[in-house]
Amino acid sequence: MNNFGETNSTDVAIIPKGTVINGDITIAGKLEMYGVVNGDIQSDSRLNIMGDVTGNIRANDLYAKDSYIVGQIECEQGATVRENTVILGDIKAENLVVDGAIQGKIDIREGITIGDSAIVDSDIKAKTIQVSNGAAINGHCSLCYADVNLADFFPVTDEPVKEPEAEETEGKKPKATAKPKAVKKVDSE
Repeated sequence: MNNFGETNSTDVAIIPKGTVINGDITIAGKLEMYGVVNGDIQSDSRLNIMGDVTGNIRANDLYAKDSYIVGQIECEQGATVRENTVILGDIKAENLVVDGAIQGKIDIREGITIGDSAIVDSDIKAKTIQVSNGAAINGHCSLCYADVNLADFFPVTDEPVKEPEAEETEGKKPKATAKPKAVKKVDSE
């Protein structure tokens, strides 16, 4: 039987520690990378990165640990960024788990889980966001993919809030503003 041109789903390509590749990698199948890649990596399967990458990454899913990645990351399914990993670049994926450090825009179609050792300096767009106590987050979080319409809960006004002019407030006490009143809960017994 001729195995040329056939791929076995259990085959894994390995780039060992100490290896430096200057150029792009395109692979049909899994890749475990412990070395250094200066170029883009593309896989239709899983990428396990335990080394350094300067380039964009496209894969079905990504697992990164003890890594330094500079570039954009796009995954069809999930991405996992474990401890001792720094990513400088945007991430797009279905799901994301973060225990490392990310600086860049994060766009997650489903859920993001931010662990207690995570450092995230990013604007986050997701359906759900779960943050563990101890995580450091700097940026804007938007649940833009959630099944919630904010207009159903909060009034929408087109009038901007007017700041009082300095002349109007000199020597005057500030006006009391109306506070929203609590809604009394009605027992349905």
